[in-house]
Amino acid sequence: MPGGWVTVAVRERVEALMVQGLLEAAGLPVRLLGEALGNIYGFNTGPLGLVQVQVPAEVAGQARDILAAGCQGEVPHDR
Repeated sequence: MPGGWVTVAVRERVEALMVQGLLEAAGLPVRLLGEALGNIYGFNTGPLGLVQVQVPAEVAGQARDILAAGCQGEVPHDR
């Protein structure tokens, strides 16, 4: 992708998976970075358990808007 990937959230693994699902439900491509450390070493909390949620730079603004709306309970449930 021309603009590369941008981190839009850093969360613990379970929260990162929820963010991934929310963004994918909106049709955005998503990748998770750092997930392997938790799987290999069993870190699920703390700094070593954090996962970066990334989207293509071209849709980063849209992703941030979706996440902001989701944090305020404004995510539509009809999708």
